[in-house]
Amino acid sequence: MRTKPFLLYPIIIFFILFLFDKIFLSEELKQYIKSDFTYIYYESRETLFEKLKQRKSDKKLMIILGSSRLLYFDHKELQEFYPNWDIYNFSSAVTTPAYYYFYMQRILEANIKPDFVLIESDPNQFNLNSAIFKGSNLTYSFSLGFILKNANLFGKDLVSFYLGKFLFASSKNKPYLDVAYKRFTNPTFKIVATEGYKLKELLVDSNGHSKNFIEDFVEKDFGILTATSERTINWLFSNYKTSEMQYTFYERLLFDLKKNEIKSIIIWPQSSIPMQKYLRESKETSGFVEAWLKKIQGINLQYNYSFHDLGNSSEYYCNSFVDGGHFSKDCYRPTIRYAMDQYSKLIHPVQ
Repeated sequence: MRTKPFLLYPIIIFFILFLFDKIFLSEELKQYIKSDFTYIYYESRETLFEKLKQRKSDKKLMIILGSSRLLYFDHKELQEFYPNWDIYNFSSAVTTPAYYYFYMQRILEANIKPDFVLIESDPNQFNLNSAIFKGSNLTYSFSLGFILKNANLFGKDLVSFYLGKFLFASSKNKPYLDVAYKRFTNPTFKIVATEGYKLKELLVDSNGHSKNFIEDFVEKDFGILTATSERTINWLFSNYKTSEMQYTFYERLLFDLKKNEIKSIIIWPQSSIPMQKYLRESKETSGFVEAWLKKIQGINLQYNYSFHDLGNSSEYYCNSFVDGGHFSKDCYRPTIRYAMDQYSKLIHPVQ
């Protein structure tokens, strides 16, 4: 090496680039280069978990594990109507059983035992070919230790994908230059960015429940509900193939809950009539939805946890949606009431 110092040049260049890459971790830079603000929801969950570990309260503890469909409970309303409960919401955009298991395992390892866990399940979470899992959970969640510990489940492709995101900030926070230019030249973008920072603070202050930026909006156009339903199904269910990995994480989640004697119910949130029709009756989706229902109910039965299809329940009804797959704010009240009623039945079963 002393006689041929040029052999060190590639190593030096790589080291310089590796250090330069870390500027993409900057919060100031991320607001300009990220194509959307989904990452804020995931990053806030780490801070929320630290807040949960510091919790000192005699109130009952409820944990919500869901997707964006369980994200917008009103924190103040929950405090007013359920003053004896602390309700922490770890829901985020496009989640899976692997994500649920990751946080539930950490919660239990921190010697935190919830009184009640509300879990969302949906057939789209069990699609092996979903690119969305990579772009959400695998990009913004999990720890290196969790990935390595479960490497046999994730497989080499997903492990390699995670390591690329973990080691290189520019891979995790891709520098979309066109987005950066538009935002940098937009004089009103600073206001939007400020709202992003406020959202992160709000998510932690409100125990994970997000503010709905379209608070009282309800989509009344059936044609738009139909169109957004079709678009959502094409987005989430394309090239569907059953993910045994997600079923394994789901079963591990229920195993840990049962082992720790934690009360829990699993719900399939109601979607709009057009989306339910697509899912249950169309040739493209009905087969794997039926297979998912059969398999998920079998696992639930094995661990004695109940499954609740809110789109097909005599105890629950709400017909207010912001798009094909997401119910509006009005439906969050009957959803939490339904969950609490089921908890009461678990505590005081009818003889």
